[in-house]
This record gives sequence, C-alpha cells and structure tokens, in this order.
Amino acid sequence: MNKFLNHLGDYLINLNTKKLIFLLLAISFFKTGIWYHPALWNMLEIAKSPFENVFNEEVNKYYLYSSWLSPYMAHLLNLTTKLSFFLLHLVLAIFFVISFIFLIKKTVLKKNQKTSLIVFFVFPVSMTSFYWVGYDSLLLLLFTISIYFYKNLFINIICSIGIGLQHFEIGVVSLGLLFACKVLEKLFNEHEKNMKISYNFIFVYFIGLILGKIILYKIYADENLIDGRFDWIHNALLHLVYNFYFNFYNIIWFSLGIGWLLILKYFFEKKNKYPLIISLLLLIGIMPLVDDHTRVYSASSFMLITYCIICNDNFLKTIEKKELSLIFLLWVIFPYSWVWQGDPRQSMFQYNIAYFINYFFDIFNSSVESSTIWPFERFK
Repeated sequence: MNKFLNHLGDYLINLNTKKLIFLLLAISFFKTGIWYHPALWNMLEIAKSPFENVFNEEVNKYYLYSSWLSPYMAHLLNLTTKLSFFLLHLVLAIFFVISFIFLIKKTVLKKNQKTSLIVFFVFPVSMTSFYWVGYDSLLLLLFTISIYFYKNLFINIICSIGIGLQHFEIGVVSLGLLFACKVLEKLFNEHEKNMKISYNFIFVYFIGLILGKIILYKIYADENLIDGRFDWIHNALLHLVYNFYFNFYNIIWFSLGIGWLLILKYFFEKKNKYPLIISLLLLIGIMPLVDDHTRVYSASSFMLITYCIICNDNFLKTIEKKELSLIFLLWVIFPYSWVWQGDPRQSMFQYNIAYFINYFFDIFNSSVESSTIWPFERFK
C-alpha cells in the first residue's frame, strides 16, 4: 500500500498543471454533475421584473428577494428565458473556479500549488455552484475576487456590496468567522498567524455588506420582502430543528466531507490550531436554521478555509506525498453529497445523462412520485 501511495503521489505532483486541473474537474463533474437550484425558476421571475413584487401573496418565496443581484444582472443582459438564465449562472460558476485557480497561482508558492489545487477540489465548495446552479455562483465568485484583491479596499467595498445584494446572511456569517478566527489567533498564539487579512479589510467588508442590504431596502419599500429569509426561518423553525436533530451525522459529515480529514491534519500539525477549529464549531450553530446544510456550511466557511487551509503555505508544506495520495484516493472513492432537508443527495451526473436521453426518446416516467425520477421533484 505504501508503494502504491508513493507512486500515486509522484504521479500527481509530477503531472502537468493543466492535466491535473483537467483530471480534478473530470472526477468532480462525475461526482456532482450539473443541475439547477430548485428555486432558480422563481428567481427568473424576479429577473423579468426586478423592481416589483412578482410573488404577490406567496410569502414563502419572499426570501428570494435577498438574492437580488444575479436576477438583476440577467435583467440588464435580457437573459430572461430559462436556458439563458441557467447559462448565466453556469458561466458565473465557471468563472468562480477559473478565478480560484488564478488565486492559487498568485498566493501559493509554486512547489505547493498542485497540493493546493487538490485540496481545493476535496472541499465540496469547489463544486457547489455546479450542483446547485443558482445564486451561489455569483456569491462564490465575489468571495474569490475579494480574496484575490484583499489589499484593494475599493474592489472589496464593491464586492461586499454585491454580496450584500446577493446573500447578505452568508456574507455576514463568513465575515464573522474571519473576525472570530483573527481575534482567537491573537489570544491563543499571536506569533503564529494564518490570516493575511487586516482589520481594515473586515471593517470595509462589513460596511459594504450593510450598504448592500440598505440598497435592497431602498429598492423595495415593503420590508417584508427583504426580511423574507428570516420570516421563512421563523415559519419553518420546527421543521428545521427536527431535521438538524434527527440528521445530525449527515449534516456535520457532509458539510465538508473528506475535507474534515484536512481539518484534522491541521489540528494535529499546527500549534495555533484552536482559532480555526473553534470558528468551524461555531458555524455548526447556524445549521438548525437552514434547509440546505452542505451548501450553507461550505459557502459560509469558504473564505476561512481558503485562508487557513487551501492557500496557506505553512499548512500545505506539512502535507506529505503519501498523505496527499491518501486524501486524493479517499476523495475519489467517497461521494460528495449535498445534504438538503437532512438527506444526502446523490450526484446529478446520471440525471444529466438521463435528461439528454429523455430529450430525444422520452423514456423516463417523470410522474413517478419519487425524487429518484428527476432531482428535487418531491419536497418534504
């Protein structure tokens, strides 16, 4: 086994960077496939008329107004058919992955870049905007641009305003985790720091998020539309808490999947380990308040894990060739799974093939009352 792991490690490290990226993407798309967010077509209705209440009395859909920016972009570009709206968010997802690869090339030492690429794809956040083609595509792209230009306060104020318009809640939680980790680093061991960001970055980002939310309040006079996400949580609270309690293992494990092994590696390797660990444990506290647990956890922890794990040379250099091989192998074998309403959801790859076949031959019976026949057809 040791010989195999060493050979696999040599292969991965010596592989041409472009070929490695292609290999990682090919495996990832097989593990996830591509499908649209269940609420994407409701967001399309906002794109058709972004300054009006298009849902009228359907208050359960008001939370979507808090993800206003990408529908507004579609409105400006006149991409208001199902296909064009889907393709817009798919292109944003592609830009996210490309921009993150450039981020790795910019911030990570060349000798650690292939390790960083593999580590990035191990975490489910790398593919969440393909599995759920929707508002996360723009959200993760804005996060990545912010990290890439973390010293440029002007770009960060623009990105943070955009995040405030796209998903204020995840933006605030992400920033809160960064702030908590930075403060804890100073408390536990101020001589070993993993966070490159400054308090100025955090302050400017917070101002931008607030401005984005204020702009939404100015766009819609009815505050119930802007607070729809909180109203939805209030109305569904018992359902959410039950899901969290009875599916605790699924929710926690699939929040990061095999990525938890890297968190354990960090815990045993780093002297100043507690800031990251405590921050990730704090994030579990919001899991009883959401329905799409993996998506929310992976997106909310994205900036924190990028700084402390994926683009941290001090950590990456501790990953030995054999360990990298083992993590890669486990990642290939074990599925990504996005826990939604407490249940792990399978890859969409087979649905992609079935959809293509069904388009020409119409052989799949979509009337069967099971979510096995087309994803998300059956809601709890």
